[in-house]
Amino acid sequence: MNIEINGVTLQVDFMDADFMEKFEPAVYKVRDKINESKTMQGSVAAKYKLMNQSIETCFNEVFGEGTADSIFQGSKNVMAHLEALVRIEEAQKTEKKRFNDLSNKYTQRQNSFQSVQGHKQKQKNQPNRT
Repeated sequence: MNIEINGVTLQVDFMDADFMEKFEPAVYKVRDKINESKTMQGSVAAKYKLMNQSIETCFNEVFGEGTADSIFQGSKNVMAHLEALVRIEEAQKTEKKRFNDLSNKYTQRQNSFQSVQGHKQKQKNQPNRT
């Protein structure tokens, strides 16, 4: 799946184990840093810088060094950074829902199939009443 952020196209695959191996820890780190910035002492500017740096680090860790520079082009606008992160997380939620929908259909079919098989086996094991 491709996601465009500020004119930069990023290729994401939330169903690929190798991609998720990079994505998950990077997102957890950025969430921790954003939470940390909310409670830290200091100026608003310092809080914004911490958020921006953590989001830029996340993009570079997941998509390769220099990705954040391409996306943000020197901008230090905290909303632009947060919106970029939200775009990625929304795409992940969409893929997760799609995955859950498909896997639920399969497990429901499996359960239906097994219950039909069980019913047929019970009928075969019943004594003949003639």
